[in-house]
Amino acid sequence: MFGPQERRTMARPGPHQHLLGGQNFPARATKPEIVPKYIRIRDWLMEHILSSGLLRGDRLPSESDLIRRFEVSRVTVRQALEALRADGVIESHHGKGWFLRRVCAVQNLGRLQGFGEMLAPMGVNTRSKVLEMTQCAAPEAVSKAFGLPQGSPVMRIARLRIAGGRVMSYDLSYFPIDVGQRLAQEDLVGQDIFVLLERALGMPLGFADVTIEIAPAGDEAAQQLGVKLASPIFKLTRLTHDRRGFPIDFEYVYGLPESHLFKVRVPRR
Repeated sequence: MFGPQERRTMARPGPHQHLLGGQNFPARATKPEIVPKYIRIRDWLMEHILSSGLLRGDRLPSESDLIRRFEVSRVTVRQALEALRADGVIESHHGKGWFLRRVCAVQNLGRLQGFGEMLAPMGVNTRSKVLEMTQCAAPEAVSKAFGLPQGSPVMRIARLRIAGGRVMSYDLSYFPIDVGQRLAQEDLVGQDIFVLLERALGMPLGFADVTIEIAPAGDEAAQQLGVKLASPIFKLTRLTHDRRGFPIDFEYVYGLPESHLFKVRVPRR
């Protein structure tokens, strides 16, 4: 005889018993994701480029060095190198090897993407350095964008966007005070603000109005980007709206032209 709990346990069918004639089968184990070897080499090369301070024209490790380091075939190494060449990062010189072309964040203007989302397909780890997070009076352009009286309180967040050890941009963002105060409690170092707005704050994004210009670097941007005052930099101004159409994020993004590539598909009509 079985006790009450034993009877309940014995009577409970297995998850597939109604389909498999009463037989119980062990659950299928989830297989760990296997990263192709050439992807691992590609990612290592990107981290090496970013963390070692290589400049345009500098030589990369040779194919033979990579073969020995990763214990793979030349075909696999060349797959990794060709992947970086397709992204415009490196180029080959016949008989001389592979050389750095440029490291850039590719921004598809047809999509609303954060910094980390842009570089993720290249296997690049990104982070932010938060320089400032404070409540301030809204500048005129911000008040106009948010539809607020001039001087209304807003949250200002200033960050350096970093890939590997390289500063890629200086971002100056403004938020309505309630949104900014909630963002201030989140992981602004490791996550894109777009991701935090949607996943942590539950505010799905809809669209953004964007303008891009080449402008002389002012005092603040020049200092943060490590360039001379009035050096030509790009300035991206973006006003992001949530899915309902309300503006929630006004920002200036400053960066070096050689560190960013902007692309968009334009229909004829």
